[in-house]
Amino acid sequence: MVERISYDGVMAARIDRLPLTRVQWQLAILVEVTWGFIIFDTDGIGARLYPFVWRPNHVIDVVQYAVIQALQVGLGILLGVYIMSYVADRYGRRPAILLATLLGGICIWPFAYVTDFSWMVVLSVLSTLGVGGIVATHSVYLSEMTSPEVRNRVLLTSQGVTALVAVAVNLLAFAWIPSNWQLFLWVSAAIEVVILLPLLYWKLPESPRWLEAHGRHAEAEQVMALYERRCQAASAVPLPAPNPVLDRVISAAGGSWTELFTNPQYRSRTWLLIFVWLLAYAGLIYGVGAFAAVFMVDHGGNAHFVFLTIAVAYAALFVGFLVNARLGERIERREVLFFAGVLFAAAWTVAWLVPNLWVIAGCYVVSRIGTGLFLFNLYNYTAVAYPTRIRSKAFAWTDGLGHLGAWAGVTLLGPLYAFGPDHLGWILWIIIPGALLPAALIRFGGIRQARAVLEQIST
Repeated sequence: MVERISYDGVMAARIDRLPLTRVQWQLAILVEVTWGFIIFDTDGIGARLYPFVWRPNHVIDVVQYAVIQALQVGLGILLGVYIMSYVADRYGRRPAILLATLLGGICIWPFAYVTDFSWMVVLSVLSTLGVGGIVATHSVYLSEMTSPEVRNRVLLTSQGVTALVAVAVNLLAFAWIPSNWQLFLWVSAAIEVVILLPLLYWKLPESPRWLEAHGRHAEAEQVMALYERRCQAASAVPLPAPNPVLDRVISAAGGSWTELFTNPQYRSRTWLLIFVWLLAYAGLIYGVGAFAAVFMVDHGGNAHFVFLTIAVAYAALFVGFLVNARLGERIERREVLFFAGVLFAAAWTVAWLVPNLWVIAGCYVVSRIGTGLFLFNLYNYTAVAYPTRIRSKAFAWTDGLGHLGAWAGVTLLGPLYAFGPDHLGWILWIIIPGALLPAALIRFGGIRQARAVLEQIST
């Protein structure tokens, strides 16, 4: 039995000395599978439906599509991130994840029936509230439940599972779009609400770090004791003693989001992350996703070719995640982010210079590795950069404001896609301000995080 210690930071210290067992893997994989289904089923659903359902049936034109896509990946997620980060900080990480899963499922199915542009605009915002919720919580929660020695390994390996989810989702799209596209939406909703939501309710504990920071010590002790017993049962050796020196936790009482901009320790990293998220969302994350399928269709691809290419790309990304996780804490996240941005830019440069459909498909596969590694390493970098008392608020202000980049950037992409030879305006946008600039900013302005104790690096 673990002896209780009466100082602030006991929960953090007890978590940080836990060995890696199947318990952490189960939590991480469940959360990331949830992220995968919410994101790939809901986030930017217009990018799947427009080339194969809406455009050939003349439901909306390219400018209207750009507006819908921008609202889905911009305003809807922005609102979701802010609302759900408030829930996560005020009521806990667990209820925020549960609510995000519920919203992700119940708000996607109306797209199966609505064809009026005005209502599609409304649904574009509502359908991605759950997306914003899981974005604001998944890395925050898992960072708080793992120790510094294994955090990067657990995060990146479990996040690699999202790539397998993407393979499955795109194979469903391969089979059902456009012939049974409404069934695709209903199955997507059912997976989130009927399967994942009960599993999360049953299996997901609250973060003891969050409970401790909010003064709920009795609940923190109860959750932590159960977490320790599960880890001990799965471990072959006794649990080591916690180290109270490294894990001091500042109470959440009186904490405010204004710290992000007034505290000299956080101010510069907050502004850096806001700019990086703004540019990346407008470029190598959503800017490319908005028109990658359309680009392949314009070069001769059909629905089966596009969705099979995307499935292959995510299978390749899964391997990329495993390699990144294997490197663990030996390479700084900012170095990986820089490499991922350059890889993405190089792939799309080749795709434009050699506009053959198979070359474009190969370049898309390579670029998807760059996008995936950049996105998840930036998630993890952002979550680790701040203390428990303001971690969700920090995610909302950095990642959340970043979605304004997706909103504005993707809105511009309709005209940019039509500008220049072979859509050069779109290509230049996603490569230069959308990939190379954010990669350089984080590489040369970011903080070191490798092997750092969570409460040390962020407090």
